[in-house]
Amino acid sequence: MSKYLRYLATPLLVSTAIYFAAMGKEWIWIYLIGFNIFVIFGDAFLGNDKSTPEYKYPIVLRLLLFINLPLVGILVSVAVYMAGNISIPMFEHAIIFLTGHDIYLTRIGTESWHLVGYIFTVGLMVGPGATIPGHELVHHKKNKLDWFMGNLMLSFSIDNAFAVEHVHGHHKNVGLASDPATAKRGQGLFRFFIESSIKEHRDAWKIELKRLRKRGHFAYSLSNKMIIGYLQSSIIAVVAFFLSGWYGVLMFLGIAIFAKFFLESINYVEHYGLVRIKGTPVELHHSWNTNKRISSILLYNVTRHSHHHEQGSLEFWKLKPKNNAPEMPYGYLSTLYIVVFFPWLYRKMMEPKLEYWKDNYASEDERQLAA
Repeated sequence: MSKYLRYLATPLLVSTAIYFAAMGKEWIWIYLIGFNIFVIFGDAFLGNDKSTPEYKYPIVLRLLLFINLPLVGILVSVAVYMAGNISIPMFEHAIIFLTGHDIYLTRIGTESWHLVGYIFTVGLMVGPGATIPGHELVHHKKNKLDWFMGNLMLSFSIDNAFAVEHVHGHHKNVGLASDPATAKRGQGLFRFFIESSIKEHRDAWKIELKRLRKRGHFAYSLSNKMIIGYLQSSIIAVVAFFLSGWYGVLMFLGIAIFAKFFLESINYVEHYGLVRIKGTPVELHHSWNTNKRISSILLYNVTRHSHHHEQGSLEFWKLKPKNNAPEMPYGYLSTLYIVVFFPWLYRKMMEPKLEYWKDNYASEDERQLAA
């Protein structure tokens, strides 16, 4: 049973974030500090998770992914409410029932630096709570419910293009110069964020329009997954407006932009500096891997990224740790903060790792390309 229960960790952390968010003022910053300590020190001192248990009831694991959607919706709603000055008794009573906190009162005295904390912290929590489960679910292409739920989750970062381009583009093109999600050696994070975001949407539209033409559908209709995605994010923005007016919309947009930035930061570190020859198969050495225990549990084994790219159709509970894959320097959150706040240090830190990769993992053609 414990092998199932460990994947309750993310829903529990998002639930705890809801509780602290409803307390208002500086409590969201206090939650962020506690979350960082738990994850960073957990990865540092609890070692690696190389277990590969068998699961007889995968429906339980899918439900543990699904439960994140309403929780993230509540967390974002509380953050949005804190940004405005509109009173909605029904919503306030619902949050009192869930947390015991009267957000109409706790919102009083909320200042700009508190709201920055909501944008940063909730944007960060959208990652494990929505983006990563959404990433997993949109890979289940043949399951319409999973695809639908995954797309809803990605709407919180206004990034439904990811569902199209990641599955049908990135997994085919990883390591190639044309892949938006493969960071080049020496490329800065912020330049990568802008270029990757633009190219991802461009490529997603190309992929979707090609699919629609093949099936004989109109390009600009509700058959278009890109349009559906934009509508879903727009509905969230409309709900934010009814909760808190234009301040609520700005809060949602801030959270979504931060969530998207954190996603692209993760993309940046997962393939930084790695290359592949066009036409060759995707192998373990085309992704940076880590088996850090806390990162693996909270991120539903997306940390086993090498195996994920070698066999993209595998569900997260079937991914293997793969000891013969190139390793990231630290767990995901630690590496994320280094990349975001000290990008020059990250690039310097990765230089010897890239040289080792070239000498010990790359093919002869890849060595020449990397050089």
